[in-house]
Amino acid sequence: MKRAWIDPVGGLAGDMFVAALIDAGADVAAILAEVERLGVPGWTARVERVWRGPFHAVRFVVELDDPVGSVAHDHQHDHGHGGHDHAHALAPAPALATGWRAASRRWVDIRALLEGSALAPRVKARAIAIFGALAVAEGRVHGMAPEEVTFHEVGAVDSIVDVVAACVALELLDIDELTVGVIPLGTGHTLGAHGWIPLPAPATVELLRGLSVEGREVKGETVTPTGAAILAALARSGPMPAMRVGASGVGAGTWDPASHPNVVRVVIGAGEAGAVAEVAELQTHVDSLHPELVPALVEALFEAGAIDVFVAQGLMKKGRPGWSVAVLAPPELRSVVGEALLRHGRTLGYRWHLAAREVLARSWESVATPWGPVDVKLGTRAGEVLHCAPEYEQCAALARQAGVPVGEVVAAALAGWSFRRG
Repeated sequence: MKRAWIDPVGGLAGDMFVAALIDAGADVAAILAEVERLGVPGWTARVERVWRGPFHAVRFVVELDDPVGSVAHDHQHDHGHGGHDHAHALAPAPALATGWRAASRRWVDIRALLEGSALAPRVKARAIAIFGALAVAEGRVHGMAPEEVTFHEVGAVDSIVDVVAACVALELLDIDELTVGVIPLGTGHTLGAHGWIPLPAPATVELLRGLSVEGREVKGETVTPTGAAILAALARSGPMPAMRVGASGVGAGTWDPASHPNVVRVVIGAGEAGAVAEVAELQTHVDSLHPELVPALVEALFEAGAIDVFVAQGLMKKGRPGWSVAVLAPPELRSVVGEALLRHGRTLGYRWHLAAREVLARSWESVATPWGPVDVKLGTRAGEVLHCAPEYEQCAALARQAGVPVGEVVAAALAGWSFRRG
């Protein structure tokens, strides 16, 4: 299990987080190629090295072909904003245009864009979770349902690019779990599409529910709504978790104050064997799901980010045959996986809770067989391999090609790994 610890030294914005992941090893070209699959025109991006106090950091800069796509981004150097993704313009917003380069977009339109994209399933699920968290927070602030929310500055192209780029970078680095340290918040005010706004912004405060924060004597927006939405959807508060450190990175914001280095650090590593992880467990019973639709439900749950799915048949009220469905999901994807359960499971609701689970450290090795290479998954504790399992789908594909029983390929892969170990 790969983990990342986020250290918000000076705060957090979407572009800062992307930059830190790039500095930690995420490939820039691969990130941009994946973001381009959204089909949103009118932007380019570049990476540069800058100094922020004692830190030599990376900046991730999204530039728009037409500034109408970003109401007032990138002119906040004297106002304390972490990066260019802030949700509140520093001047009254101009008249809003239409189309994908406009400054305002409805949450339902952004969700449709993401759902219809060719992004990888976990990238898609995480991006939807981030914008979904923002929609819920904005809905609470403005007294409306999330589906009715219209994003103003956060709906701009550069913020969409930041969110998707962050999710792609997490996937490239194969990060499963995120923890964030104490989040610093500045003071003051700014102006946005809704007028005068105190800092931290109301939506930011809503997004940071349940996370650890502290006030700083800093005049300005240290954490942007987009940065807060990333944390709300994907991270939990805590000290650096147990891990074997493999990489670290530092991302810089646009603002360069004399008072503190405006950077965020990420530390990435593999979870120690036997480490305790948190998981969301979702359960429901349904008696109106046709048996032929069960495989489609399971597939939809995995596409939404589920870790595991278990379906059992039984008798329900009035003696009706039905299904008991249990799902494990990362806590940050609980709402996304829950929505898939509601949409595809023909259920009116589900129960869920957070649970601790102890997991073995996992790794992969490739071994040779007479029919081709097979990946073998290893589960270890304190350096001792407790479980070894060949990847079944690879074994099945090789067996079909060679016309041999799949059990022979599995046995050969296990024998090959045992022989290599000596």
